[in-house]
Amino acid sequence: MLLLLAFAAQADEADLAPITAADIAREKPVDLVALLRSRVGLDENNSVITMRGVKGIAIVVDGFVSSVAELKALKPEQVEKIEILRGGASARFGAEAMGGAIAVTTFRAGRQRAAEATLTAGVDSRRGHYTRLGGHGERAGLGWSLLAEDRVVEGFRTVPRSPFPYQITVDPERSTTRLFDAKLGWRDERLELSVNAKRSDDWSYLGRPNWSFDGLTDNLRGQASWRLADGLALEAALGEERSTLAGVRDRGTGTDAAGLAPEYWLSQKSRQREASAALVRSGGDWQGRVGVNLAELDERFINADYATRQPALSADSLIRKQAVFVAGELPVAAGRLEFGLRHDRQDYVSARMFTAPDAVSTGGGVAKSALSPKLALGWPLGAGYRLRGSLGTGFSPPPASQLYNGYLGAGSVTLANPGLKPERSATADLALSRSGTFGDWSLTLFATRWQDKIAVRIVDYGMPVVQQPQNVGRSSAQGVEAQWSGRFADAWSVSANATWSRTRIDQDLADPALVGKELPDMPRLKANLALDWAPADDFSARARLRHVGSAWTDETNTRVDAAGYRWKKRAYSVLDLAATWRGPASEFTLALDNAFDRDYVTGFFWHGEPRTLRGEFVLHF
Repeated sequence: MLLLLAFAAQADEADLAPITAADIAREKPVDLVALLRSRVGLDENNSVITMRGVKGIAIVVDGFVSSVAELKALKPEQVEKIEILRGGASARFGAEAMGGAIAVTTFRAGRQRAAEATLTAGVDSRRGHYTRLGGHGERAGLGWSLLAEDRVVEGFRTVPRSPFPYQITVDPERSTTRLFDAKLGWRDERLELSVNAKRSDDWSYLGRPNWSFDGLTDNLRGQASWRLADGLALEAALGEERSTLAGVRDRGTGTDAAGLAPEYWLSQKSRQREASAALVRSGGDWQGRVGVNLAELDERFINADYATRQPALSADSLIRKQAVFVAGELPVAAGRLEFGLRHDRQDYVSARMFTAPDAVSTGGGVAKSALSPKLALGWPLGAGYRLRGSLGTGFSPPPASQLYNGYLGAGSVTLANPGLKPERSATADLALSRSGTFGDWSLTLFATRWQDKIAVRIVDYGMPVVQQPQNVGRSSAQGVEAQWSGRFADAWSVSANATWSRTRIDQDLADPALVGKELPDMPRLKANLALDWAPADDFSARARLRHVGSAWTDETNTRVDAAGYRWKKRAYSVLDLAATWRGPASEFTLALDNAFDRDYVTGFFWHGEPRTLRGEFVLHF
């Protein structure tokens, strides 16, 4: 995947230009997820990123499969660039890239940056604060970088009212994070090596006295690039991530003493290993690469009784993944052709589920595979205009528990289904763009269709009810994206983007009444408008208006239920303001998020961030 990431930087003209380190420094986002929300068609709810009305967005950091959690943990100053690939992207990134991918490249140790150390301190009006120490340098081809942070977040997410008692919060959410990130690299004319080790130690309190978690994540990753000859290189990557999560959960029946009493101990452990290698050949204005990717995921989950510590439910699984891929780009007359093809195979080696008192289900040996092509052609039209069309595909394999582990619940039996097929998507794009005197703009029409949707279907309405996960349906999304950026006068610049999309459930064998409904958490309209003023090198200011249209919370498109709870989320607009002063050895940023203190609901009955004043001071030495 390291290799595909490098290819993506050069190949995909239809996707927006990468977000560079200079862009990030100018915008001073609170984190990378907040930065992504300002881009066309992107949104995030409860650590799930959507793009163009489609869930299933692959997160890739330095070529390795990653998560929104790591994306949030990365610090803006660590990032060299971020690429956003829209539409099915499994030809490059494999599983989970149903709707696209976000590829983050961090600075390699010492690469093209002068030696420096920084001390950063921040505080906000919710009493959150952080301190961060970082540094990097290079000497005689040997480079290094270090970053350590201690952060306290006084959470803004609240749920004062919900049809589900377990959701209602009685305290503000809080979290603490201690992060350490170290890199070491070496390079000469032909060989470049780097190693990255990081640890994140987290604690989260979720607004109820007995609902909290401790988490620990360790990453060790290595990358290598060896120039074998002119125009020929071998690239490789190897990494492992280990994570543990342990916590307590209450009964969730209400906000009285009984409902807030502890009921379960929860623990989860996972280990993911990944390796890739590719041969890269380039000559003049063409490039091609061929390679392999291997991964292994080992997971274990335990739900134990709080009083006795005896497991009430446990599950574990081992999955191995293999992929081969080829990609390239070459000129075709006046245009440029890009192609990619990837074959993924996912082997479900073993899976086991235990449900009290003595029910155990086991399985293993099933394999799922997918072939994911992508093709794109860009063509100049003259006078600064350019036309580009692309076709891409994506897939998402079923979890091991649905294939192997049936279980008996209160009044129902859930059957395993080893015959489940991966969910699949296909995306078509047609984009017109122009760079000219009045700025840069683009207009993109898109359509995505995904099939073999997995849902639980009732197969026997007797007593007990018998149900089974099955491939039951199809859904679609189509719409248009527009973006424009330009400068006026000497110090002013403006950028705007908007996405209008319409989602639809086209088939659902488990519940035919859902056909014609819209997908949940998919607003039809998302738009951003940003105005920047930089009258001098030592000062800049920015105002950003973000609008999110109304969205449904459930697939039945409930507006208000019989108990009076509003399920359809209202549209909202939020204004953020920021200013940065820069000196020879320091920076100071003052920001006001949600300046008009707009109350809005996002996710599953959660209220979003209230007006928050935050400040950050950076000392360079």
